[in-house]
Amino acid sequence: MNIFKITGLAAAGLMLAACQSDSYKIKGECDSASDGDTIFITSDFSTGKPFAHSVVKDGKFSVEGIIDTPTLCIAYKKNGPNTILFVEPGTVNVTVSDNPAKAKVGGTPMNEKWQTIMDSTLVIGTEIDRAGQLLYNSPDNISPEEKSATVARIETLQDHFAKFIKRYAEDNISNHFGMFMLLYYKDVFAPEELLSLISRLPDDLKKNEDIQRLNAEVKQKTEVGVGGTLPDFTMNDIDGQPVKLREEIAKHRITLIDFWASWCGPCRAEMPHVVALYDECKAKGFNVIGISLDDDKDKWTSAVKSLGMKWLQLSDLNGWHNQIAVAMGVRSIPHTVVVDKNGKILASGLRGERLRDFIVSSLE
Repeated sequence: MNIFKITGLAAAGLMLAACQSDSYKIKGECDSASDGDTIFITSDFSTGKPFAHSVVKDGKFSVEGIIDTPTLCIAYKKNGPNTILFVEPGTVNVTVSDNPAKAKVGGTPMNEKWQTIMDSTLVIGTEIDRAGQLLYNSPDNISPEEKSATVARIETLQDHFAKFIKRYAEDNISNHFGMFMLLYYKDVFAPEELLSLISRLPDDLKKNEDIQRLNAEVKQKTEVGVGGTLPDFTMNDIDGQPVKLREEIAKHRITLIDFWASWCGPCRAEMPHVVALYDECKAKGFNVIGISLDDDKDKWTSAVKSLGMKWLQLSDLNGWHNQIAVAMGVRSIPHTVVVDKNGKILASGLRGERLRDFIVSSLE
């Protein structure tokens, strides 16, 4: 059971190779802790089993030790707030808080860089959430033009964040933090981008087990990438009837496979655009097949109805373990794959106007 909730980020304990052994000291404070409370430090994001702890006094805590591998960790209060930090040689400053705007890290090189990223994540994430809530909570109170503008705004913000992450990875590709960026934000990069950046890592970092695992994973994913052929699957539709994916694809010139879920705010924000594209192009041989990463059928079916999704919906109700999503290497949603009637993959990851332009031009 994962005891941590880290909004918008995939939790993973990543061990980063260091050049030398050295001592570290964590100096921190927790805005919701009382004297006598305990702050734990863990690198195990699944169980939270700590390797160090400190008792709070006068609102502050301190941990010291020896570290030979800079490690991504969490400082947390049991049943309370948590903050991500790097334990590395030097003095690490950390503020543990329920409020993302108050949670801070710094004092050492990797923590200073990490805080820069967190500041940008907070600003952009807040804007995306605000726009998504407008579409999700007030769909009948905004005009089609406002909906379109809001979806475009979300796409612009997401693109801005992706470019920021990619630039940061590029700037740090010769050091440990660059390696961390590839591991932690791998879903931001296209497969060919990841392979290129991995090839540019210093030789010692290429030997890192996590990097070698990522490299193998990406190479496998490219086998079902653009130019490849979609594997065949059989999965139940919303009425519980089995559907052969390739048979359905063969009925149309172009098919958009849309990976989504009822609980995914960006997916719901994107859906009016997909509905409009379907209505515009279905007469020309365009089709959509929704692959839901839901695990609750009632929420799935309710979302399909409320969002006006008129196309075939498939799901095995296994959430992120959806058979098709796993085989296609889908690790973030919304995600799209465009195929022709023979199952050849024409495009991947397109959304918004880029998706529309591709579909319209392919149907000419």
